[in-house]
Amino acid sequence: MTLTQVIYAVKIAETKSMNKAATELFVSQPALSCAIHELEEEIGCDIFIRSNRGIIVTTEGEEFLSYARQMVEMHNMMEERYIFRKENKKKAEETF
Repeated sequence: MTLTQVIYAVKIAETKSMNKAATELFVSQPALSCAIHELEEEIGCDIFIRSNRGIIVTTEGEEFLSYARQMVEMHNMMEERYIFRKENKKKAEETF
C-alpha cells in the first residue's frame, strides 16, 4: 500500500466518480483504476463497487477510508509544516 494509492482512494470517495477523480488527480482513468484494484487486492477487500452510474463505497471501504482520510490529513499537515515552510523560508532568504 502506498500513500499515493490511499490519496487516490480518498479522492474517488470524495468525487464519487473514477473519471472525476482521475481528472482532479491529473492521472489517466485506467491508471487510477489499476492502482485501486492493486490496493484492493493487497488489503483483501473491495473499497468500491463500480457501476455505470459511478461508485459506491462498501462497508469495508468506509472503514478503510476513515483511516485513509486520517493518513491524508496527516500527510498534508506534515507537508505544510516541513516542506512548504522550508520552501517559503528559502524564498524569504533569497529576497534579502
